Parts: sequence; structure tokens; C-alpha cells
Amino acid sequence: MEIEEYARIAAVEDAHWWYRSTRALVADLLAPHLQAAAASRILDAGCGPGGNGAWLAEHGALFGVDISPDALAFVRERRPGTRPVRGSITALPLASASVGIAIAVTVLYTVDDDVAAVHELARVLRPGGALVLVEPAFEALRRGHDDIVHGKRRYRRGRLRALVEAAGLRTERATYAHSFLAPAAAALGALDRVRRPSSTLPDESDVDRRALDRVFAPLAAQERRWLAHHDIAVGTSVFLLATKPA
Repeated sequence: MEIEEYARIAAVEDAHWWYRSTRALVADLLAPHLQAAAASRILDAGCGPGGNGAWLAEHGALFGVDISPDALAFVRERRPGTRPVRGSITALPLASASVGIAIAVTVLYTVDDDVAAVHELARVLRPGGALVLVEPAFEALRRGHDDIVHGKRRYRRGRLRALVEAAGLRTERATYAHSFLAPAAAALGALDRVRRPSSTLPDESDVDRRALDRVFAPLAAQERRWLAHHDIAVGTSVFLLATKPA
């Protein structure tokens, strides 16, 4: 990802409704595991500028691993609770079974070998540890933003579950989220494909389009209440919680 996109993310990730909603949903999934992780490392894999995982520094020693030195520069500048470490998600610079909690937010869909990435996450996770993956859902919802951030694929829930279980992890929860965005995302994707030749990139990503925060934030909060007790059958993101058998 280009430094300009990291800068856009860093500028909005504390306040933008999508980032706030995503962090809240990740926190809900991890809630039963946070106390157990207090004595071990916590990993934000593919951390980018660091905002997605920064809150986890309150629960243990947080390591933000990213392959981009530009991303890690934002972490050093803005996230004092995160220890920045340069490395690839397909070859994590951490010892086996050394991590109590790991998260990877919209990372797998940007790497060539997502199978190797999930196996690495499983390797560094200690027995009883928890992993949360958040990935863009459904190829039909692909749009210009995916090209800007070099997204290679989108996921269905079953595909993500198969990846973690092939790596020896146990799926505890898998659901879609941000369902209210799906119709608009499908329409925008179709419009992108009509208006833009496949050989060109859009001028900018969706990251700094914050005009609709006041609309989407309440919808996200309402959906979060539903997700506390139910899964959702469609959405623009898929969330998965997995654990490593003890």
C-alpha cells in the first residue's frame, strides 16, 4: 500500500465510524479471552498505522507487525503503546506459541498466500489463544477501494473458516457484519466497473469519505446489538473468532 493511503487511514481511523465499529465488534468477540491474555503477547498482524489494535495495549504487551516501514513510522509517531516490528504475516518474527491474542484486520485479502499467513498466525498463537480475522466479504461487492489497497480477493464465511481450520484452529464464531452497506457497495461496484477501465485505478479510496458518519454510525451500533446474540447472513465484512486447542 502506498504511503498516501496510510496517511489517509492514520488521519481518520480514530474517529471514522467504520473503524470504531470494527474495533467494537472485535472487542466483543475477544471479551472472554482478554483476561487470559494479560500475561502473554498480543499481536496486531499487518497493523498498518496502528489504530485497529491500539486499544489492546491495555490488555498486554502489544506488538504491531507490518511489512511496510511507512506504516510502522505512523505507529511509532502515534501509538506509544504498540511495539512496532517489521515483518511479513507469512513469516512472522515471533516465536511459536508466544502470543495469547492475535488480530488481523483486512490483511489476508492483500497477501498473495493467505494459506501461509493463517498458518503463521496459528503457529505463533499459544494453546488456548484466540485469533480474530476481519476481511472484506463477497467478490460481488468488490469496488475501486479494493484496487487502491491492493486487495486480491474477498471472502465468504466458509472460505475463512476453512482457512483457519486447515491451520489447526477451531472456529468459535463466524458472521458477516455491516449488512446495511451491502446494497450501496454492490451498486458502487457495478458503477465502477461500467465507468472505469479495468487497467486504471480510482483517484482515491473510500477511507476519508466521512460525510455519512452520522447515518452509518447509528446503524452500526444497532447492528452490533443484534450481533451480540445473532449472526448475520450477508454484509460487507466477515468477522471470525478462532481459538487454538489447548
